[in-house]
Amino acid sequence: MSEASQNNTRSLIFATAGHVDHGKTSLVANITGIDTDTLAEEKKRGLTIVPGYAYHHFSSVVDGKECQNTLGFVDVPGHIDFINNMLAGVGAVDGALLVIAANDGIMPQTREHLAILDLLAVSRGAIALTKTDRCDPDRVKRVIEEIEQLKTSTSLKNAPIFALSNETGSGIDDLSKYLESQFSNDSCVKTAADDSQYFRYLIDRSFVAKGIGTVVTGSVRAGSTKTGASLRHTATGELSKLRGARLDKTELSEIHAGQRAAMNVSLDHKLVSRGDWLVDEKLFHPINRMDVALSFIDNSFKPHSSAQYHLHLGASHRIVNIRHLGESFYQIKCNETMIAHHGDKFIVRDPASKHTLGGGSVVDIFVPRRRRSSELRLAQLSAMQNDSLTALKLLLQTEVDGIKLQDFATNRNICETKIDELCEQLKTEKVNYCSLILEKLTLPLLLHKKYHSEYCKKILGFLNNFHEKQPNQQGVSEPALSRGIDFASSHLLFHGILQTQLDSGEVKRTGTLLHLPSHKTSLSAEEEAFLAQVRPILLKAGYVPPRTRELVEMTKIPLIALERILRDSAKAGTLIKVAENRYYLPETIMTLAGFTEELALAEDGFSVIQFRDASEIGRNLCIEILEYFDSLGFTRRDGNCRFVRTSKENIFGK
Repeated sequence: MSEASQNNTRSLIFATAGHVDHGKTSLVANITGIDTDTLAEEKKRGLTIVPGYAYHHFSSVVDGKECQNTLGFVDVPGHIDFINNMLAGVGAVDGALLVIAANDGIMPQTREHLAILDLLAVSRGAIALTKTDRCDPDRVKRVIEEIEQLKTSTSLKNAPIFALSNETGSGIDDLSKYLESQFSNDSCVKTAADDSQYFRYLIDRSFVAKGIGTVVTGSVRAGSTKTGASLRHTATGELSKLRGARLDKTELSEIHAGQRAAMNVSLDHKLVSRGDWLVDEKLFHPINRMDVALSFIDNSFKPHSSAQYHLHLGASHRIVNIRHLGESFYQIKCNETMIAHHGDKFIVRDPASKHTLGGGSVVDIFVPRRRRSSELRLAQLSAMQNDSLTALKLLLQTEVDGIKLQDFATNRNICETKIDELCEQLKTEKVNYCSLILEKLTLPLLLHKKYHSEYCKKILGFLNNFHEKQPNQQGVSEPALSRGIDFASSHLLFHGILQTQLDSGEVKRTGTLLHLPSHKTSLSAEEEAFLAQVRPILLKAGYVPPRTRELVEMTKIPLIALERILRDSAKAGTLIKVAENRYYLPETIMTLAGFTEELALAEDGFSVIQFRDASEIGRNLCIEILEYFDSLGFTRRDGNCRFVRTSKENIFGK
């Protein structure tokens, strides 16, 4: 298949559902020509045990272009003994084909399967009334009426009913045409065009093919990828190379959301299990807890926080605890790691795995450590139930700590380009926010202007009050300022807010001390006299200032008095304390910082020895200087190497 034709491929995946021996497998075979019962035991017993797979291919013309369409079928077991296999099959489908035999009518597994589809919010589909050739017209009519009543309050309430016979073929063409018509709605069909999400592939089967290696089969739930790409195997964390991909009998160079494909991967077959994922590296985020929206079939049911329930998520099966947070929100905890993202559907069954209790969707995979059921948290979860743009707008109103776009994007599986688009939409809609660049985050943090203004006002008020009470001090350190305004959130957020004030000129940094631009220190007569005496000494010493005891000899000031004056001078910002017995002039530190920047640029990182040789400073003092730079966040140590983290102006002022 050419690359152009691959871009015109469209896919939908439907699952069969219904009571055992109602003709699901025969119906799929009549539509696709494929018998999905492949196990000897299935042939012997005449029932489906594990999900089977088949494809119906056809072409259509859309906007003058020929499209290749693939309707994939997942034929799931109907017998109650294999309900876990059924749940694995319907965990990642676009639609459902509910099959009911006219002679039996609505049976227990019919009701449970329909309830599961309803809990999974599967709304696209059809209902096939089979074995009509074995019943008189009145019986068929009565069963249709019963089905209409049954589906009224479910997600399949609008699904049409097709009376048919697998034996005579009556009605099957009409059903096939209806299923093909589902491709006429482009908004419902996944194509290669959507690049707003990273690649997610849900594995439901794996085996070893002779001469090929490990082959996995499953569904692409989001994004696209090409052969040769590296994908993260979620169960082991290992990187795997995609050697080849195949949709039914067609080799593909690229696979995309909506397709059910087989992939040849560079993984040990023994490491792969049903329910594992292959994902883009940027999306790999294993979790043990997640907050969800969950509803129960029996509205009066209340889960016990100490009980263990069965969770069916994607094609995986986990044992979990469930805790009610408030309203329809619950927290699910698992001792094993799970892979999930916002909007993923799941089913919960009772501790004995005999009955389906309820189901829902994932809301947030970044669970706070404290106040997990507070009013604020419930408001956050409620906001997250909306589309991405609306969720951002609502969260900005309530998030006093801002929105970490990196977490928001990972939770919803949104690519950076789409995040940029969302931010532009916020600006278009006149939503007032600040975009803060924080250390360790690849994407900015969004903070509403009203919260940003409140924080800035507190900072300016504290500094103004500090200068009035301590006129002889240059300013305060960043940690002291954070404590002074009782900033309750992370130091990274505080630093980001402070940086906006430094950039705007509202606050100035001299050395490591923060102050208002208009503030001038009022030194005591003793401090002025000392500075006049010691400044020439330090200027002459350059990069290697005298130790404290050496200053005692040079100034003739007693040690205790000298140490007190040095401390006061450091508070005033006229001197900078680098180590217990080393004080520098601010301009010397600025020169050293500039030298460090040049060295890091020339060497692409540097060691203590390289710094020593280039600066001609003794090794011990070099270590003290670099550790001081590390403590301020100017440099970063990685093993024996150091790198400059930010410009010297951001740390020491201009």
